[in-house]
Amino acid sequence: VGSEMCIRDSSKAAFIITDYYKEIADAIMTQLDRGLTGLDATGMYSGDKKTVLYCVVSKKEIVELKDIVAKIDPKAFVIVTDAREVFGEGFLEN
Repeated sequence: VGSEMCIRDSSKAAFIITDYYKEIADAIMTQLDRGLTGLDATGMYSGDKKTVLYCVVSKKEIVELKDIVAKIDPKAFVIVTDAREVFGEGFLEN
């Protein structure tokens, strides 16, 4: 079992809906050294096509992630949830 396998109860998952997804993704990748996934979405009220960013970070990093988003797009819609178990590169096992 690798050293970067699973982290339990100490990660946060963020969904970020913004028109500035490229700028925000670049800032998160550069400043937090975290990867993101861009999800194609459609606003059901407006019908507008959007890219929703999805990112998992540590509890310590979520404050910085929200600060990054707020500086680039104060009107962004951000949803933060608990990620109970995270497997993969960048997340050390407890």
